[in-house]
Amino acid sequence: MDRRQLMRLMTGISLGSILLPAIGYPQQTLPQPSMVHLPPGAGDTVKIGDMGITFKLSGKQTLGQMGAWETVLQPGELGAPPHYHAKTDEICRVLEGTVTIMTGDIVTQVQAGGWHLRPRNQVHTFWNSGSSVARTIDLCLPARHADYMRALARLFEHGHKPTSADLKNLEKKYDIVYRFDLLETISQKYGVKL
Repeated sequence: MDRRQLMRLMTGISLGSILLPAIGYPQQTLPQPSMVHLPPGAGDTVKIGDMGITFKLSGKQTLGQMGAWETVLQPGELGAPPHYHAKTDEICRVLEGTVTIMTGDIVTQVQAGGWHLRPRNQVHTFWNSGSSVARTIDLCLPARHADYMRALARLFEHGHKPTSADLKNLEKKYDIVYRFDLLETISQKYGVKL
């Protein structure tokens, strides 16, 4: 094979590698989420203890990528027992009031307008450290944690409180590990209640 034949062969291979995927193979199309608009106040509102939750976006709407809800915390209210997730990150945007968030050993006061990331595999909890109601938008990535929040809310329906067996079942089904062994120390140190 002479140099000219070699150059033609290489040009053919190069063009083939560019053109074949475009004309020879069907393009894979991924599902696209639909547009969602929620006017102010929209969403399913539930209670988890004294904490109000209004669900905004679900995994069905975001193809499992993200869930979102609005939280209303009363003064001195602990929003969740200390816990962690192996596969879920949570983001909090404080809309009103002051929320204190503990992530590992770091305690951060987040004022209205502030953002906070609670990364996976780190024990965390949060509470209203102010003297007035606090409101937040909470995001979970991926969306599965929003399913947990709905399941937890069902356990509080009609004035019921979840049993330790209920919570063990949630741990088995969802990406959450409770650290109740830390609850009393946090409650006493920061003057908050669950």
